[in-house]
Amino acid sequence: MLPALLLLALAGCSTPPRHATIHAAHTLAGGAELELEVLQQIQLSSVMRDALDHGIALRLAYRIETCGQRRERAFWLRHAPLKRQYELQLEGATEVRDFARVAALEAALDRVRLPLDLPADAACGGNVQVRLDLAALPTPLRFPAFFAAEQWQLASAPFAWPAS
Repeated sequence: MLPALLLLALAGCSTPPRHATIHAAHTLAGGAELELEVLQQIQLSSVMRDALDHGIALRLAYRIETCGQRRERAFWLRHAPLKRQYELQLEGATEVRDFARVAALEAALDRVRLPLDLPADAACGGNVQVRLDLAALPTPLRFPAFFAAEQWQLASAPFAWPAS
């Protein structure tokens, strides 16, 4: 019994595959405020796609450190079965983008812009990292997501961008 528990614990500690890669990031002046444009590749696992198809919203959280401040921005990915559309929405924004297929939703995630709440003339470098927020999953899915980490793991390595 003890060896089985140890094996289970070690399996949970192994490094699961990353299904997200940030290729580039840079700041852009978006009107009066600075935005971070992130070029990335997000690959949803089949379990994540199934969850979306069954009405489970997924939250992609971006941890951003710049100008001596740490902030988090997020996108919500949803499926609206009555509209037969997948939705992408920046947390806190009213605009919702609709997509007919999940592949189109994933393609839209290749290039995203995140508000930094900094003046447009701020010239700071920083780093950004994206991950699937497992705490945002419905409670019954959190426990299975912990034990099936290879299916629910979506996290990038931190990516640093230079000051502009």
